[in-house]
Amino acid sequence: MSHESTEVYNYLVYLKKYLFGDLELFRGLARNAEAEELRIRETSIETHVIPTTQSPNSFLFTFGTPLISRCTIPHASVLFSTIDILGFLIRTEPNYKRTTKNFKNFFESLSPPITENELSVLIEVYRHGITHSYFPKLGLEISYHSTNPTERIIFKNELGDLVLNINVLETIVTERLSELINKSELYNNMDNQYRILVEGYENGCRTIINLLKSRLQNSEL
Repeated sequence: MSHESTEVYNYLVYLKKYLFGDLELFRGLARNAEAEELRIRETSIETHVIPTTQSPNSFLFTFGTPLISRCTIPHASVLFSTIDILGFLIRTEPNYKRTTKNFKNFFESLSPPITENELSVLIEVYRHGITHSYFPKLGLEISYHSTNPTERIIFKNELGDLVLNINVLETIVTERLSELINKSELYNNMDNQYRILVEGYENGCRTIINLLKSRLQNSEL
């Protein structure tokens, strides 16, 4: 059977279409924010424009530095979701809820490799922080910007703060997704993992979905 006839192939192709379209919109918003940042610097006495998404307790945020929305938090969240599912699909274990393992699997063949410390910060501070409280934990920052370094997922800015580099993270995720779609030798395992995922969703969610459908239908009678 051709890998192109598998359920997981259809899922990955569909994912790529939506993901790439959404990422292009996010990049457009980031470019608009960067243009607004430049306009403020050229027309205002205020030069300390924040080129990253700051936490509410940051010094610059607290003292009224202009805040420009960039959608870097939802941008990061979309990438984290993709890392989670791709990392699970290339694993051989059935527990799809093990986010740390999914992330480790996704990054294990990265070149140059991500360090254990970087991966821990990426998961514990950024992924978990954004998922559960919108901002990264402990005031760390996120940036999609033309001046970002081109080689590091997490870098230290001129103030000594750690910044998640969405430019690099997006490149890694999109390249990995495109690569996996074309790796026919992985499809037996990925299709099996995908079926486990769908079965888990069915067992965990179908009953409550049908219950809500029934209740909404009855309320309309």
